[in-house]
Amino acid sequence: MADESTASPPPTSSAPSLGPSVIPIVNKLQDIAAQLGSNQAFDLPQVAVVGSQSSGKSSVLEALVGRDFLPRGCDICTRRPLVLQLLQTKKGEEEWGEFLHIPGKCFFDFNDIRREIQVIVFALLLMIFELGI
Repeated sequence: MADESTASPPPTSSAPSLGPSVIPIVNKLQDIAAQLGSNQAFDLPQVAVVGSQSSGKSSVLEALVGRDFLPRGCDICTRRPLVLQLLQTKKGEEEWGEFLHIPGKCFFDFNDIRREIQVIVFALLLMIFELGI
């Protein structure tokens, strides 16, 4: 059995983006279904990313999306469940994000998405601190 103290750390380089290769496949399946007369679009795959602190969960999500939008740091940055829904946009349309707790507000700057996640996490940590949990 290998000594855990000598185990090499996980790689720090960004993983290649999976989003650009997966989303077009699902979109093509939706196009085929539409041509066959199906009114219902396929549900996009659902992914749950689970792991210990600093194990690369955020990197996996960013690789799927193909965008850099999650907070980074040496402390707990995304300590709460995050529901991310990818929607197809038409070619040339600007990409955007929306949070369920702020319905109707579109975030076109992915740095603003990162900041909103930081605000949510900070509020959660403050509440935990105030409750003495």
